[in-house]
Amino acid sequence: MMKHYSIRHRLFIGSIILLFLALIPPFIYVGGLLKDDVLTESRLRARNGLEMAAWLMEEQAPFSDTASMNAWAHRFGQRTGIRITYIENGRVVADSEIAYEQLPTLDSHRNRPEVKAALVNGEGMEVRYSTTLGKDLIYMARTITVPDSGLDGVLRIALPASVVNERLAELKEGLAAVFLLAMLASAGLAYLVTRSLVRSIEDLAATAHAIGQGDYARKIRDYPGTELRPLVDAINDMAKNTRRQMQMLTDQKGRLEAILDGITDGVMVLDEEGRIHSVNTALTDMFPQVAGMEGATPLEATMQPDLQKAVDAMLRSDTAHSGQPMPDTGRVCNVELSGGRYMEITLVPFADPAGTRKIVLAFHDVSEREQLEKVRRDFVANVSHELKTPLTSIKGYTEMLIESPPAGREQNSMFLQTILKNANHMIKMVNSLLVLARAQHKREQTAMSAVDAAAVIRQTVREMDPAAHEKNISIETQMPETPLMVTGDRDALCEVFRNLLDNAVKYSPNNSAVTVSARITEGRAAFCIKDSGPGIPEASKERIFERFYRLDRDGDTHKNGSAGLGLAICRRIVKSHGGEIWVESPLDSKTGSGAAFFVTLDTASA
Repeated sequence: MMKHYSIRHRLFIGSIILLFLALIPPFIYVGGLLKDDVLTESRLRARNGLEMAAWLMEEQAPFSDTASMNAWAHRFGQRTGIRITYIENGRVVADSEIAYEQLPTLDSHRNRPEVKAALVNGEGMEVRYSTTLGKDLIYMARTITVPDSGLDGVLRIALPASVVNERLAELKEGLAAVFLLAMLASAGLAYLVTRSLVRSIEDLAATAHAIGQGDYARKIRDYPGTELRPLVDAINDMAKNTRRQMQMLTDQKGRLEAILDGITDGVMVLDEEGRIHSVNTALTDMFPQVAGMEGATPLEATMQPDLQKAVDAMLRSDTAHSGQPMPDTGRVCNVELSGGRYMEITLVPFADPAGTRKIVLAFHDVSEREQLEKVRRDFVANVSHELKTPLTSIKGYTEMLIESPPAGREQNSMFLQTILKNANHMIKMVNSLLVLARAQHKREQTAMSAVDAAAVIRQTVREMDPAAHEKNISIETQMPETPLMVTGDRDALCEVFRNLLDNAVKYSPNNSAVTVSARITEGRAAFCIKDSGPGIPEASKERIFERFYRLDRDGDTHKNGSAGLGLAICRRIVKSHGGEIWVESPLDSKTGSGAAFFVTLDTASA
């Protein structure tokens, strides 16, 4: 244990300090006078050097370019030992100490003290440390303007301040020797007295600082006087208690963060004012903009007015009482986000031990559930509507055959043909629904590969030849002879081109032509199927790609036996391939006839 000193023992130190303070002012005063004299001499030398540099530069001007100016500055510096810098509008154009390639990287010199003074007064001087060269320099600057020479800026020279410092050091050596001799005797005695005291104070300060920085395991063991022992004991006790509390808070925070981050649902905690206190990782994944928005309202973070209304309503309800059950057990708010996402948000109030009202929000992504429910509702409604007509017809004709069978064979055959036609229509619609379902299922599961789209189209054309031959329709292909490779699923692409060609043949008049073309444009494969059919109205160009939508031609949407699913299947498959599909019609503005269906797909290497 080190010896403790009282405050009285430090009075001797005061006498040493008084002696030191008594000698310092004269030393500083005399040193200042000497420094002023040396600086005056250095200023005169710098001004002479600046005038010489300005005269030589004016004689050398004009320069062919900034590179030649910088080269001249380097030669000047090498021969004179003076650093020269030429500045225009704050930008360093030439510098004898800086390579030409590094000049653009220099900071603007517009605010350098000597440059500012030169721009205002015509001349400026400053002694300071150069960050570029890493040493003290004496700077002298003046404006320089030479008509018709390209010179209109500030010329600055820099002399090493080491020369001035050496002169000052020499002049001050004598004064310093006197000062040192006067202090030497007292310093020796003061050292013996202050050594233990200073060390104790330093240890006390270092330990207190470490405790303040969070090192609560540190303790103050040595102190410079018995008078400070109560303070030392209080600091040690405070450090011990703070360490215990911080460890408890750290453990609680770690457990809470682990629980929140382990939850797949997003969690947001609001303070008593309804502002964001904290969020978990899952919520920042759902709403990236929420990160770093502590203190904001839920409306500012999520842009959901319904959520903000639910929070405001819960804040208004008087249900939070510390230590008492919460009458309001929670609320549920459903919101729809952009991109077809749906969130089910559960709001639960709670009170902390201090009785402060807070709210925790749990965000559950129910997009898949809502989408499946919407698909189910649409499917039931559409299928019910589409099956009702053929089933009613089949039921009616079947009942007629059972209850009142026709006497003639011809009428009996007509009834059976009608039943068969409606049954085939239902089978076709069911098959189309299965294809559409497979296309939607494959959207996430199908492994894409390189497919020769030209070969797929040729195969589809061969399949459609019999149907086209019946109507005397020619199918013309305009494709490159080499393989046209795209990224996709071969069977799915066959379905797309089969549906498009089937529609083209079906709606084209007899003795006409259908054209299929393919080409590479802007790095993508583009396909076009043109027909000379009745055309598609402007209002229906988007709707024809909807499920169960059929054009009403001549007031009979069932006339061609279509289930209205072919183009919906095409769009689903093309979209799953990252492509686009659209229609342009009419092709003949006079007759309003003709349609061209376009498909674009990503190309792949063969």
